[in-house]
Amino acid sequence: MPFTPRKSTLLIVGFYTLLFLFTTFVLLYEFVIPHGGIIVEEPVITRTTSATTTTTLLLDTLTTELTTTTEITTQGLTYPGEAPQVLSEGTILGSYYTDTVLITIYQIRATNSDVYVADVVVIDPYEILSAFAYNTFGGSNITQTVSTMAIEHDAIFAINSDYASHYSSGYVIRNGQLLRSTESYRSAITLWADGSVSIFPESSTTAEAVLAQNAWQLWSFGPPLIINDEYVATVNDGLDRDAVNNPRSAFGVIDKNHFVFVCVDGRTDISHGADIEELADIMVSLNCHNAYNFDGGGSATMWFDGQVINRPSEGTERKVGDCVYIKR
Repeated sequence: MPFTPRKSTLLIVGFYTLLFLFTTFVLLYEFVIPHGGIIVEEPVITRTTSATTTTTLLLDTLTTELTTTTEITTQGLTYPGEAPQVLSEGTILGSYYTDTVLITIYQIRATNSDVYVADVVVIDPYEILSAFAYNTFGGSNITQTVSTMAIEHDAIFAINSDYASHYSSGYVIRNGQLLRSTESYRSAITLWADGSVSIFPESSTTAEAVLAQNAWQLWSFGPPLIINDEYVATVNDGLDRDAVNNPRSAFGVIDKNHFVFVCVDGRTDISHGADIEELADIMVSLNCHNAYNFDGGGSATMWFDGQVINRPSEGTERKVGDCVYIKR
């Protein structure tokens, strides 16, 4: 039976409709629909607080018992010494104190920008936790706001970290679990079970070796800002993003179990942002012996006690792959 013009038109319309639907699905699947990845459960941590602290860490079916000796008593933490001088010149936005965590949030001015500093003292590093969007690492299009992740994990504090799922390489250890062991050209920072940190090129070791030495968290972004009191930041490191003023997030270490998390606003009329050397200068002013650059730009977000306290450069929170948080 010969084709009529009407049948030919229907076939053509049907073909292009199917092509449109298929193309739309492919694009949505590639760029919008979350899929893939592995589920990463929140660790369950129990501890007793005394002169000797015993921490039992439960991760999946693996149980590891870790013992750390501290000077903390059952009366709780005390702040070690005096806060950095630059913080005394700032404004306290909030605080949170328990027997295992001391957090004070400051707002200061530096590099013609509003800078937000979380001064954090913890009884042990297991208070510093990591979360992934939808509790999933890897995959595609798996992102959430820092606020959403913080609320879902009953956090008091959270900040964006290294957006690990944005890259296909770079070591990833979160909450004591090795999630990726593919080496990158970057330097990583590791938070160890004793509350200290190390910064090193990934090419100098393996992720398995780092985990075997009791790594609790490992972030891979950078660049490093300060390593063992040596100022290493430079705008001439070959990364264009480091030489321009941008919103920034960073992690710094004052002493064992004493950390600062920093968020620098930028790309607004009142906050210019900071280049990588200016960010390092801020970390020096906070008495950091080691400091490391996290993901910045529109991702730079600090959240405390139910609200975003900085001003993300895009006017609203950007969805990211992961964050660092502290539970209530």
